Amino acid sequence: MAGACWLPLWFRVTDWVSGMDPSLAIEHALQSLWMSFVLAGPALLGILIVGLVIGVVQAATSVNESSVAFIPKLLVIGVVMVLVMPTSVAMFVDYLRNVLMGIADISR
Repeated sequence: MAGACWLPLWFRVTDWVSGMDPSLAIEHALQSLWMSFVLAGPALLGILIVGLVIGVVQAATSVNESSVAFIPKLLVIGVVMVLVMPTSVAMFVDYLRNVLMGIADISR
């Protein structure tokens, strides 16, 4: 059974929507993953950098207090969100508009 599909008949996407082929589904999945990386990336990168710096400082000074690591990360998330939010919202609105218009095209 080299080409057999392991999904049950009621779960196959091509049976649901006649206008959607697998390449289009993969394209939408990749676009959604990319959008999640773009939206979450700046905050996660900021937390990563601050966590690394605080970890090095804590290792050098032997201060192992959890609030020392938590408060700066919280502040960095707030600052990054304030700085990046207008661009992120604009990109997400464009992406959502493209997805919603694509639904109308697929359903025809």
